[in-house]
Amino acid sequence: MRDASKNGLFNWMPSKMYLKLKHKQKMGKKLNLRNPKTYNEKLQWLKLHNRNPEYAKMVDKVEAKKFFAEQIGTEYIIPTIGVWDKLDDIDFSSLPSQFALKCTHDSGGVVIVHDKDKSNKSAAWTKLKFHLKRNFYLPGRETL
Repeated sequence: MRDASKNGLFNWMPSKMYLKLKHKQKMGKKLNLRNPKTYNEKLQWLKLHNRNPEYAKMVDKVEAKKFFAEQIGTEYIIPTIGVWDKLDDIDFSSLPSQFALKCTHDSGGVVIVHDKDKSNKSAAWTKLKFHLKRNFYLPGRETL
């Protein structure tokens, strides 16, 4: 069965109903939200009932680095070259010969550059543009 959530067909649906439908589709069994037992059921319960604003900081790469630097010290944190609001703000020529670019909000939106002089800037920008548009709320009802 094709995943209809990717084309927005279920965007209108309340989160509880949507999560139950997705769980049944992916796991092949009913989602137990009254007495969740499995790890997955507990995660779905938390999505619906535990809206702690601190979670937004925990999943943002920049905020997480700040938090862990305070806890364990900056010497254990990989340095951040820069944080930009738009791709157009990045001065590619000023970056070091090796670096990684990643979106702060998602998973998988990383471009690793081993040699800037041999890299394909256009392909990197295309990948990052795609990931910058990703919204984790709709497909997984992950709120922040």
